[in-house]
Amino acid sequence: MIHAAAREFAEHGFAGTSLARISGAAGVTMGALTFHFATKGELADAVAESGGTTTRQALPLRPGPAGVADVVGFTRTLARLLEQEVVVRAAARLTWDRSAVGAGWYGTWLPLLHDLVGRADEELAAWASPQAVVALALSVVAGAETAVRLDGLPGAERVAAPAHHATLVWDLALPKPPT
Repeated sequence: MIHAAAREFAEHGFAGTSLARISGAAGVTMGALTFHFATKGELADAVAESGGTTTRQALPLRPGPAGVADVVGFTRTLARLLEQEVVVRAAARLTWDRSAVGAGWYGTWLPLLHDLVGRADEELAAWASPQAVVALALSVVAGAETAVRLDGLPGAERVAAPAHHATLVWDLALPKPPT
């Protein structure tokens, strides 16, 4: 049921998804669905929690000093998750659709990003401020999320897939070694 709900929330958003639509997509009766989840909000919470768990488990975190490559890898992992994991796409979309609930999916990983950038401060100091690196990383992930939502829409044929989007932005932003 969680995956069926995630597909519906990811594609149609919170307002555009009904319990009837989810029960049909899951192949269960409305009674079976509402036995487990009394409201659409409860089901959305479960989908968001699943997306957050999937995200936390996939992030490449290690203790100790970090570098630019770690920050890039962090955002590429998030972009890949947006591309490949429907519960993550749904959690991201539900963040915007249900902003009154809190920071949602972004709140799952933003504190980890701040910590990672803080541990990479020595390497980053010659390139950019920690705030600028966090802003760029956030922009990369938000752009990857937009790329997911544009996928398949008319006129969006030339939009890069989310993981490739992340690579393109970092390739453009990172200083090139002297030749």
